[in-house]
Amino acid sequence: MATAEPGLQAGDGLPTITRDVLQNTAAKIGIRVSEHLEEEFIETLAAARDAMEKVLQMDDFYPIPDTNRYPRIDIQAVSPDENPMNAWATKVTVKDIQPDEASLKILAGKRIVIKDNVCLAGVPCYLGTDVFSDWLPKTDATVVTRILEAGGTLIGKATCESFSAFGISNTSFLGPIGNPYDKTRSAGGSSSGCGVLIALGEADLAIGGDQGGSIRLPAAHCGIVGLKPTFGLVPYTGIVSNEISHDHTGPMSVDVLSNALLLRAIAGVDGIDDRQIAGTPFPAQVPDYPTLLTAARTARSLLSIGIPSNATGREPGSTRKMRVGILKEGLEIEHMDPHVRDTVETAARKFKELGAEVVEVSVPGHIQASLIGRVQRVSQSNNLLGRANGTRQLYLTEFIEKVLPWTQEKFDKLFCNSANILISGLYADEHYPQLYGKTQNLFRKLRQEYDAVLADVDVLVMPTTPWVAKVMQPRNASIRDHYKDYNGLAESIQWN
Repeated sequence: MATAEPGLQAGDGLPTITRDVLQNTAAKIGIRVSEHLEEEFIETLAAARDAMEKVLQMDDFYPIPDTNRYPRIDIQAVSPDENPMNAWATKVTVKDIQPDEASLKILAGKRIVIKDNVCLAGVPCYLGTDVFSDWLPKTDATVVTRILEAGGTLIGKATCESFSAFGISNTSFLGPIGNPYDKTRSAGGSSSGCGVLIALGEADLAIGGDQGGSIRLPAAHCGIVGLKPTFGLVPYTGIVSNEISHDHTGPMSVDVLSNALLLRAIAGVDGIDDRQIAGTPFPAQVPDYPTLLTAARTARSLLSIGIPSNATGREPGSTRKMRVGILKEGLEIEHMDPHVRDTVETAARKFKELGAEVVEVSVPGHIQASLIGRVQRVSQSNNLLGRANGTRQLYLTEFIEKVLPWTQEKFDKLFCNSANILISGLYADEHYPQLYGKTQNLFRKLRQEYDAVLADVDVLVMPTTPWVAKVMQPRNASIRDHYKDYNGLAESIQWN
């Protein structure tokens, strides 16, 4: 006679925790629970599952935005006639309804757009994908709150690349985003819409996001200013993560002074994002970047007479010329366009005419940085799988609920680069579990190499990209075509 399998009955329609459930769970890491311990483990697993279910049923806890003072007005999709470059994801107006107070603040009168991975409560967040289509965040990102408190006016969300995962502006489900100087060429990514809207004058300032170049690439391609701030200087709270240890958000603008103004408004500890490491100032202690910049510009003798040596840890009490370092390896990147190299070298040496000392410096590890970054980037799959953990920050659980569970239909909607990251991440988890930790160690080594060089120079100069903006491939091109050097046919792109 067959005996009943040990197991605990579950309420609320949940599956029973049985011997098979237990052993199949253990088998995921290649082990088996001893038979004489099965019943005890079944009981403890059932208890753990019960606790998990109870926590899952609790209301989540997000910062509550002040939508009474900062209402979301006229939320609208943008018609193709009004969006010829596909740079707008959504238009909306959000500003302080106490205009007398707002007019006294540093961002008064500024029209600002945010990348479409930044949460704005009640306004659609597409993240450049149609894997989901109905996410209305419940909270505002910290940078949104600070912009509004500084008197700025949000005028919409700018299209970003699919899951913010590609540096070419042809991956969003909303359509390819053309370069403002040549519609057939890339505007850079993944903060592509931000770069285009600033370049076209449709916005004064923008909030971009940058892990592997997503602020700097559009800035370079569109001829604007983009800053990837020091890690943790600007809180990433309320922004969809790519990789916790790489997440940056920062300002994009038409000029350096405007960039400094927005940075001043958004920088500083927010008490939520623990990526803001020791030394990060509180908002009231954030330096007055615009004033410092203006002072530096007016002190025309800064380059020729010198700057205090103790500002960089050298002999106190003396002065020296500003020292500009041209990074040798930055001009030796594979596939470097010789015209880009020549232009950067010529521009860098202009500092010499202004009285600075210009020297060539070397960071040998720079050549390997992109390889290490490419390997570490597969850890983005953890966010796509709901596995991101390890920091005390605001987790966008509602985003995870939209993405999971993965189905064939959802996977087929992924742009090939995100799909590749997902598959590569699953493979790395199984075959190279130590690899992520090693990339973090190697990046720390690389930072030490840069710091050693920066002990002798004030600034490093190198190209943002090794080539000019390339002609884009159509979104449905093969993975090989998307990854190769971009010389595709412009007429193959479908503009909507």
